[in-house]
Amino acid sequence: MKAIWLLPLFFISCYSLEKQYNYGNPYLPSPKFLLPESQFEEGEPNVVVDSVGHYFFSIPSKLILWNRKVDNHRISNKSKQYLIQYIQENNIRDVKVRFNQYAPLSEWGRLVDNDSIDPLLKYTAGSISLLAYTFLPGRLLSGLAGGDHFNPFTNTINVYSDLPTILIHEGGHAKDFAQRKDRSLYAVVYSIPVLGALYHEARATDDAMNYFAEKKDIEQIEESYEILVPAYSTYLGGALGDIVLNPVTSAAVIPGHFYGRYKKESISAQMEKRKSKRE
Repeated sequence: MKAIWLLPLFFISCYSLEKQYNYGNPYLPSPKFLLPESQFEEGEPNVVVDSVGHYFFSIPSKLILWNRKVDNHRISNKSKQYLIQYIQENNIRDVKVRFNQYAPLSEWGRLVDNDSIDPLLKYTAGSISLLAYTFLPGRLLSGLAGGDHFNPFTNTINVYSDLPTILIHEGGHAKDFAQRKDRSLYAVVYSIPVLGALYHEARATDDAMNYFAEKKDIEQIEESYEILVPAYSTYLGGALGDIVLNPVTSAAVIPGHFYGRYKKESISAQMEKRKSKRE
């Protein structure tokens, strides 16, 4: 059992700021979004819904990641621009981005229209994912039920947090899927308990951290160690909790917080090594 708690640190230790960053090259390039549909949409502000979501339902996620901007339902233009630029630079033309938006009818339509996923899979697992989205809306319940996520069955990024690190992480999932020849098989792997989530989440986090390193964005690299590293630990805790019926998510995040802050102290050294490799 002790080895279980070492798994997050094993995967997290694979993150490096010294690697060459590779911009996206989709396996099947898709056309850009055309009017009247926009690639980026935002939900209409609702003081009651957003306030209840921010000050009540999102408390668990805020406490676990120790940041009040997690699931706060008020995404700044600065954070939005991070994700918009990332998607443009990585040539992810067909992904839909919803900033704090609840749009079940549109999402069901995207599920039907998504030809990159096998019909049997998208109408089973995909439908289950959308039933959760429809009846447990993240626009209100994010942090308690659901939260920032990428849905491969509709090819949609849903975000509720005002943190560029989280937004780019979700963009990393879309980029990862866009480069796969068989997205259906990759979606199936993602659904495998424990190992499926660990692999996909590790790729998205690694891409986000290296993207910020490529931009020499020290502020976001620091935030990545503070947010993405402990968040990664929760995937292990949540997955194990589903299997052994043991609430270990909160406990699993603790080593992630310690390790993330420990690694944050070495950012300067890592960036120097990155620079030396390119000279």
